Amino acid sequence: MHPRLRRQLDRHLGAGAPPPGRIRKLLGEIDAEYARADRDGASLRRVLELASDLLQRNDELALLERPARRKGPITRALHRLFNQAPFAAICCDADLRVIAWNPSAQRVLGWASGETRGRDVTEFLAAEPERAALRVLLASAETGRSTRSLTNRDGRAISCHWQIAPLRSRAGAPAGLALLFEEAAPDRFASAVDAAGDAAFEWDMPGGRLWVSDRFRDLIGGEAPGSTPAAWLDRVHPDDREPLQTALDAHLAGQAQRLDNEHRLRQSDGSWRWVLVRGQAQRDPQGRAMRVGGVFADITEQRQQQERMLHDALHDPLTKLPNRSLFHDLVKRSFARSRRREGYRFAVLFVDLDRFKAVNDGLGHQIGDELLIQMCQRLQTCLREGDTLARHGGDELTILLDDVKTPKDAAVVADRIHQVTSEAFEIGGHQIFCTVSIGIALSSAAYQKPEELLRDADTAMYRAKAQGRARSVVFDAAMREREPELMQLESDLRRALLREEFRLLYLPIVEVETGRIEGLEALLRWAHPERGLVPPDEFLPFAEETGLIVPIGQWVLGTASREFQSLRHAGRAEGMSLNVNLSSKQLLQSDLVQQLEEVLREAHLAPQDMVLEITETAFQHSEQAAQRLGQLKARGFRLYMDDFGTGYSSLNSLYRFQLDSLKIDRSL
Repeated sequence: MHPRLRRQLDRHLGAGAPPPGRIRKLLGEIDAEYARADRDGASLRRVLELASDLLQRNDELALLERPARRKGPITRALHRLFNQAPFAAICCDADLRVIAWNPSAQRVLGWASGETRGRDVTEFLAAEPERAALRVLLASAETGRSTRSLTNRDGRAISCHWQIAPLRSRAGAPAGLALLFEEAAPDRFASAVDAAGDAAFEWDMPGGRLWVSDRFRDLIGGEAPGSTPAAWLDRVHPDDREPLQTALDAHLAGQAQRLDNEHRLRQSDGSWRWVLVRGQAQRDPQGRAMRVGGVFADITEQRQQQERMLHDALHDPLTKLPNRSLFHDLVKRSFARSRRREGYRFAVLFVDLDRFKAVNDGLGHQIGDELLIQMCQRLQTCLREGDTLARHGGDELTILLDDVKTPKDAAVVADRIHQVTSEAFEIGGHQIFCTVSIGIALSSAAYQKPEELLRDADTAMYRAKAQGRARSVVFDAAMREREPELMQLESDLRRALLREEFRLLYLPIVEVETGRIEGLEALLRWAHPERGLVPPDEFLPFAEETGLIVPIGQWVLGTASREFQSLRHAGRAEGMSLNVNLSSKQLLQSDLVQQLEEVLREAHLAPQDMVLEITETAFQHSEQAAQRLGQLKARGFRLYMDDFGTGYSSLNSLYRFQLDSLKIDRSL
């Protein structure tokens, strides 16, 4: 109450029954003061104090609603204040039974005064589940202004600012309480919230009531949400409840400045939507959270976009398999699991597609892409649930085998893979044979990082290729000892190509009976800057293993053709042929015929001038070899089998592969 009004009221009441003129003057001053006051908490507090002072001096609280003509001057002043106040006012006795109920209370809650008198006030303020808690709150007569949700006659939750004051008799005994409240003014930012598509909420903490805007109904699929916190919390995804509760507890305890959490809400059809909830608590003078207000923002599309971006970042766009980065993380998790679980082991398989480059170069990248996709589909059929197939890059795949006990367990999977990849692939009208080479590395205490395990699986894979492809090799420590040497050799070979360190020597081919030189065989040597002239058996097997044999072979074809033509031009090779070796990798290249024709055209030679010596290992791939040899034969090239008798072929090969001659290996 304004200090001036309090002094005047005390003076009037202390003088006994005041004359009507003085009462009118007092009421005029009250009206003037109320008209000047704003309608926030200050106005409520002043009026409440006045009501309390007056009520404490009048035991008959029921006089508030009697006709004005039956009241004394003081009571008429209170009657006017009570019934014309723009805020709701309710007076109750000590048992919380309604004694007085003003018109503003009827306007806010929908109940008329005659319907409420003598009944429990909580029946008209809250739904049944919340009444017990509300009785406790009212019985405590805790003073102070707060905001909470009340329930009107139609069951709608209404956010109200309210204040409670205890009422006492002139003897000081508890006589009841006065409850003053007004409906919370609409948030001036509500239109902005609606325009943003957000749902507003207000949680009355002591009363256990939750008010949500109509937009919340849209978030949960049109279903009536209810008016308790369960309307929200029971719809939260089980996986998200603990993080939400942690964030909520931290904010209510004052550890976090505001509530900020992303979680999924169940819709009425059982689907889920992502929401971002942001809110802030309003606290009492003791710092206790009395009310939490905030908004729900629908972030489903943003989360879906984030998930798509994350998926794309961790998966190969062609095969849709996990990429190298994700595979690395999965192996890292397996390492962590092996440290937690005694006896747990896993294996990494490094898989390389044999002759994939030949398919890409010969039939085009579209066919190559489809081959890779179909290959991955076949490999997936060989794996168990919990195993992971990933694309490492190019034609290299990796497999994580979960929970394997011995190398034999991993070898069984590799055998299944060899079986399913031995059959032809039908792609774009082409029948394509493509096998795989597999390196296997099993986890152990010797490994600390995923890179180490992948490195050794890769080393074992190259050993499998060196043994003839379509094979599996389990890594052992002896391979690691050779690894630095092999890496240096590969680096030196690549440098030799760039710096043209290779040299050709020519071995004459002599007709024994006549002694006539019929041809010249090109022999490759490596002029190493430190080791001198290196013979082919010291580097060609590794070149074959790494694939460097293809560019080296192309260099031999081009250089030998040019040098042979120079000899002819000088009159030193008339009537002779040029004999050149072809590796199995070169023979299986789909564009080999075009390469040879271009080399001969640049050197001004004819196919009849060249003899192609094919290593016997090329005939392991009989179908592709027969097809390629037939193409070469049709264009006039002469075909020899080199080192006959050392491996795969037999005398039947002479007829099947249309060979012109063979060179018997010196070991026979």
